[in-house]
Amino acid sequence: FLINWKYRGEGKKVVRMINPTPLEVENLMKLKLVGFNCRRYDNHILYARMMGYSNEQLFELSQRIINGSKNAMFGEAYNVSYTDVYDFSNTKQSLKKWEIDLHIHHQELGLPWDQPVPEELWLKVAEYCDNDVLATEAVFEHLHEDWVARKILARLAGSTVNDSTNSLTAKIIFGNDKNPQNR
Repeated sequence: FLINWKYRGEGKKVVRMINPTPLEVENLMKLKLVGFNCRRYDNHILYARMMGYSNEQLFELSQRIINGSKNAMFGEAYNVSYTDVYDFSNTKQSLKKWEIDLHIHHQELGLPWDQPVPEELWLKVAEYCDNDVLATEAVFEHLHEDWVARKILARLAGSTVNDSTNSLTAKIIFGNDKNPQNR
């Protein structure tokens, strides 16, 4: 189990956490975490580790999330992140597509996601994850206007920058009415 992250800014190094303890993950989650599509995946994996899931249980959870299992997500986990770049971006595309569009280092892993990784390839996976962290930061910086728009939308809705665009918009239009269709 590997978590790669960095503080914002050029010259800051990527930190690799290998098999972090639940307490280490809990401490990491106190930071303002910015991810890419993290509300739908990473947040739930982090939350599960914080709750004490073993590596095998995390792998099983990952497979359930990837396969769209309805009970794979934790309601509390959506707000582990400070914000999700994919969600606030007006251009919905993969991180890999952003790497190509921004002419930054593009790296494919080429390993199956449904099988354990042999130990001799762990460094390759860590380098791949380092690149994803750097790419996420580059996309975040590139989408400055989208980020400003998200902050305004969150302020208007009286909510957080991590809430989804759909929920923020609905809150502005319908307020706290959970069933506006019944009006």
